[in-house]
Amino acid sequence: MNRSGREFPAFYCLLLLCLLKGCTCQYYTTTTTVGSDVSLTCTYAIWKYDRLPFCWARGSTSAFGCNNEVLKSDGTSVKSRLSWRYDLRGNLGNGDASLTITQVQEADSGKYICRVEIPGWFNDQEVETTLNVVPGRPSPPQVELRELKQRAATVGWSPPFDGGRYISSYLIDFKRSDASWNVAVRTQDIKTQVTLVDLRPATTYNLRAFAVNSVGTSDASMGTEPTPLDASNVLAFTTQEAAPEGPPLDMRLQAVSTQSIRVTWKPPQVELRNGVLRSYTVSYRDYDALVQKWWHLTKMATGDQESILLTDLQPSTRYDVLIQARTNAGEGPAATAPLCSTLGEATTTTSTTATTRTKHTSLSVVPPDPPVIGLQEVTNYTISIFWTPGFEGNSPISGFYLEYKAQNASWDYTETVIDFDANETEATLVEFKPSTYNIRMFAKNSLGTSNASNVLTVTIEEGGVHFSSSSPGCVSLYAPKTPWDLMLIFLGYLWFFCQTSEFNLCLA
Repeated sequence: MNRSGREFPAFYCLLLLCLLKGCTCQYYTTTTTVGSDVSLTCTYAIWKYDRLPFCWARGSTSAFGCNNEVLKSDGTSVKSRLSWRYDLRGNLGNGDASLTITQVQEADSGKYICRVEIPGWFNDQEVETTLNVVPGRPSPPQVELRELKQRAATVGWSPPFDGGRYISSYLIDFKRSDASWNVAVRTQDIKTQVTLVDLRPATTYNLRAFAVNSVGTSDASMGTEPTPLDASNVLAFTTQEAAPEGPPLDMRLQAVSTQSIRVTWKPPQVELRNGVLRSYTVSYRDYDALVQKWWHLTKMATGDQESILLTDLQPSTRYDVLIQARTNAGEGPAATAPLCSTLGEATTTTSTTATTRTKHTSLSVVPPDPPVIGLQEVTNYTISIFWTPGFEGNSPISGFYLEYKAQNASWDYTETVIDFDANETEATLVEFKPSTYNIRMFAKNSLGTSNASNVLTVTIEEGGVHFSSSSPGCVSLYAPKTPWDLMLIFLGYLWFFCQTSEFNLCLA
């Protein structure tokens, strides 16, 4: 009996507390990630009571309403709210009093109570939800193309939502559009902009980026310029055209008559065209003429086999022919073929062509050969080099210019250019920092600029230690650097002459 007497007061206290604060009869637990929108469930029997006022509290309620109130409604609309992030998106006409919290943060974690004011004494309805907000993966970056060149592209993005944790790095995958992502090149960087180098001209690439935090990696980036395919998460771009890198192929000359020669050829290799071929420049000259004059024809590109007829030529005369392919970016290297001689007067075959011919009085259309550069020494973070000029053609070399860059940079971004006079063959480059550098040179004359020379690679380490190498170019077997070198060459020629001469000049 005494035991039962002790239990009844506790029961009455709980019942009184329920009457004063309202009885909580529903409990929920919801877990979501930082940055998402979450809905906390609360409904009441509107068919029984019609629209009723209610409120949402953070932590607890009281007999007179909601403590730490975050939202209040009269059952028809929102009357007050703590922040714009708290909203009612359910159908109030159906008794849906669910609370929506947008862009939740970890600080939003805790207990939320929905209190519906049921008519009558001490019978309000309460629904309690415990919300757990945890950090998540970052959102994907929105990648955009910022600069495009022939062999390089710069892309960038604004920092995306970090998922509640610091973004530690970005992953960038890029590949040619016709390749699989399995062979894509991946780079990692902490910056929000990267420059991709060593790309091929007139080539389409696909790129995607990911953001990384301590929780994980985002989905792929959302490109602002998607391809026509289903690739909304891929940025597609095509590098600019460049002049062809390869000459036309299978060039052949055939004498047709005393005054005409037919020239046939095929386009350069596909991977060396660097764009859409627009036309060809056919240059020809009388090889044995005392004064060399070049004639030039322009032939529009038509397909996989090209042909043109050279007319108004001289009988029994040897002709030299060059062909260069052209894109919108410029002309490529020339293709050559063995000299071809027109027929003698005995043959009278004739032919015509619709191609317009123009006569130029320039001595040559071929620019000079590139110089050959070599390394003399490296001291105190300075680089001393020398160079030997190549064949100057029929126009004297007017000067040289030098380019150098860091080895991991692109020649497209070369900013260091140094000009030299035609009579200079040595130079000293100063104030280099420890790194690996590429150096190349070009020769100039009145007809144009040569191709690049061999590339000299020089590595400077702390303390002035260096290593060097030279990539293949038009490299001579021996390049004299000092007067003693010239003397040795002279003595060698003199010895050879003495050995082969029919006259005993050496003994005289």
